[in-house]
Amino acid sequence: MSLYQRGKSWYYDFVHKGQRYTGTFGNVSRTTAKEELARKKTEVLEQKLNPAKARKSPRFDAFAEEYLEWGKANKKPLTVLRNRKAANVLVPFFGTKKLNEITSWHIEQYKKGRKEAGLAPLTINYELSLLKSLLRKAREWGKLGETPEAGVKKLTAPQSRTRFVSEEEEARLLAVCTPALHRVVLIALLTGFRRQELAALRLEDVDLKRGTVKVAATFAKNGESRTLPIGPRLRTVIESALAVRGDLHVVLTTEQGKPWTPDSLSAAIKYAGRKAGLGRFGPHVLRHTFASRLVMAGIDIRTVQELMGHKSIGMTMRYAHISPDHSRAAMETLEQRFSAKSPANFHNTPQNTTPPMEQKVVALR
Repeated sequence: MSLYQRGKSWYYDFVHKGQRYTGTFGNVSRTTAKEELARKKTEVLEQKLNPAKARKSPRFDAFAEEYLEWGKANKKPLTVLRNRKAANVLVPFFGTKKLNEITSWHIEQYKKGRKEAGLAPLTINYELSLLKSLLRKAREWGKLGETPEAGVKKLTAPQSRTRFVSEEEEARLLAVCTPALHRVVLIALLTGFRRQELAALRLEDVDLKRGTVKVAATFAKNGESRTLPIGPRLRTVIESALAVRGDLHVVLTTEQGKPWTPDSLSAAIKYAGRKAGLGRFGPHVLRHTFASRLVMAGIDIRTVQELMGHKSIGMTMRYAHISPDHSRAAMETLEQRFSAKSPANFHNTPQNTTPPMEQKVVALR
């Protein structure tokens, strides 16, 4: 980009015949900045403007570490872990290049390679998001001029099928779980907690006296805490978990008495799902099941949004028509409920076959 705004000031940054020209116009309007940029480019053609001094550009791998360290102090722990995982894939591809050597073509080649390797669009898009964020931060810190990622588009992710388990599938799953995993699965089904929220559930997040369980803002995906009421079945499971937790600061522990990590919890649930014959399975299915059952129980969508911790109602609306059988039952209930108050059945109502003009004559008589 030749012209960009940072704060209230406008800056220019462009290359002509291999020479970079940079500077600022200050706090002016966009129109004025465009006019000044045109004048600067004219000065370059007339050899009246000196190029900027060579900017030292770090290697990608070195700056990636600097960026990740910054993330530790400014991002949530889960985001830091996800960023590290994505960076571990980006660094081998871009690592030896200097930041100012990376072009949009390089980024497109990376995207193409990941797609050919069979990675899911959502995974590739997350990696691209991290790359773009990293390059923007490099520009913000004065280590990169024009950033190359603006023209790179993310992949279109297909609409995922919302998978949830039936009561029969739930029984099969629980039957193959160890006692420790049995508690995890039940709490997930009864709260809709994400895997990191389950793994991070602490003693102070549970209030059995008031009958509530909380997701702390630190561990919530959207950065906002939420509190759910504890029902009788959930209370029994939580009490069971607390009885075996020992001196650990978390509620849920493994068979070995150690805290779960999001990855170990996910792996255990996936394995149990395969063992139970449920196909591709993971913690997200348990979360989907919680939401789906709320909707099928007739809970309004706004309440479901609140319990799920969705910032956008659009995320919750995916559950609105989750079960065709439930929708059919709803329609049958509607007809039965209001049939007594409806007009007589159309087919059983005698039809008045008198022509309109004769009806008027009869009325006049």
